[in-house]
Amino acid sequence: MGWLNKKPDETVELNLIPTSLIATLNSLNRESIILHTSGKILFSTEKIALLNLVNNEKISSEELLALVRVVRRTGTTQEGSIEVARGPIGQGKRELQITAALISQDGMVLVIIDDEGEKQRVDAVRRDFITNISHELKTPIQALSLNSDALLEVKNEPERVVAFANKIKMQTARLNDLVREIINLSKLQDSDPLDMAHEIEIADVIREAINQCEAMAEARKIEVEIGDINNCTVIGNREQLVMAVHNLVENAINYSAESTHVSVSTKVSDNIVEILVKDQGIGILDENLDRIFERFYRVDPARSRATGGTGLGLSIVKHVSKNHGGEVKVWSSLGVGSTFAIRLPIAKEKVE
Repeated sequence: MGWLNKKPDETVELNLIPTSLIATLNSLNRESIILHTSGKILFSTEKIALLNLVNNEKISSEELLALVRVVRRTGTTQEGSIEVARGPIGQGKRELQITAALISQDGMVLVIIDDEGEKQRVDAVRRDFITNISHELKTPIQALSLNSDALLEVKNEPERVVAFANKIKMQTARLNDLVREIINLSKLQDSDPLDMAHEIEIADVIREAINQCEAMAEARKIEVEIGDINNCTVIGNREQLVMAVHNLVENAINYSAESTHVSVSTKVSDNIVEILVKDQGIGILDENLDRIFERFYRVDPARSRATGGTGLGLSIVKHVSKNHGGEVKVWSSLGVGSTFAIRLPIAKEKVE
């Protein structure tokens, strides 16, 4: 380990790090950085770029830089937690556990990063979620039980048998939709899309989401129009992004009158892409706008039951947007309609 006493030469600085150390760091289930005394990053694990800690090969987090300065000043290993934004917009945050240690007399510092804060947050969300779903599942289950009992009582009256059978069918469909949405939200809470991220083309996401809603749109005589689409690329999970856009298009169809239009388009500004879904629906009161993304919140419970709404669709949209370093916005006017926008940071723009 004689390399620890050498003054780093920026022309051969990476060679100063033993390959065994690099192999060890790459094998850990954590991210790490080796920092040159000049502030330049000599080595970092693959996913560091997704943590918003680095810009132009230097540490961009002031909290992390402060911890590194303490390590260099005292020569002792330091531990702490820092909070970083998931992206340039939105309120998504990561709480990272940091361990920083001096690994050379010249001031090289090894930083090891653990996303323990995210695990704690997910556990808290899961506990709260279980409490909510236990209440939501009771309603369709009780309805199934009551209608089944009623069906047995009228088994010799064909017309009433059909009526109660249809009610059971409707409640079964509602229960199936609710379980599907619960599974979807559970998957989102258990996995971070930036941990196994890929480059995703927004145009492909929109096309697939609209195709999934085609039958529903035809049944309600609603035309889904595709407007201007900027074919740019974002980093994330394709399945989750399709799910989020699908939920917005599905909501737009459900809350629009028959023979109206729903439009989907994009807008790009300041390296942010907006996926816009606009309907000609009933609109949303101002006092409800801040709550519509809450789990199980329904602006119109009766209409939600009629359309099969679970109260989870917009919560999923918010969760996906936030976990991709973005956000979701809404504008609405009663009797005119609503526009929802998923805003995501662009990875790279694709020139057509």
